Amino acid sequence: MKHPEGRARYQQLWDITAEVIRSWDPYDLIGGGAPRDEFDKEIALVVAQIRDMHSAADATRAISRIFSSSVDEASFTEQECSVVGEQLYVALKARELIP
Repeated sequence: MKHPEGRARYQQLWDITAEVIRSWDPYDLIGGGAPRDEFDKEIALVVAQIRDMHSAADATRAISRIFSSSVDEASFTEQECSVVGEQLYVALKARELIP
């Protein structure tokens, strides 16, 4: 992103997504002493999918897909990710970062 507005928007998206994912903290890794950047790769992948999020279900699917392929397929079904998907969607919508 070359434009300052683009960088600022990306930073907003990153900050909100990071806050939601780190609060979720699957497996209590961060709470158990893992570095704060434990999920940065997954956060970046979720941020890249935000442009395609038009509902909480879209956010849930993105999180489920990303964490399933990165961490553990069996633990990150859409059902297991529905609360965090809803939280992310609501947070982005509240800040008017998605339509």
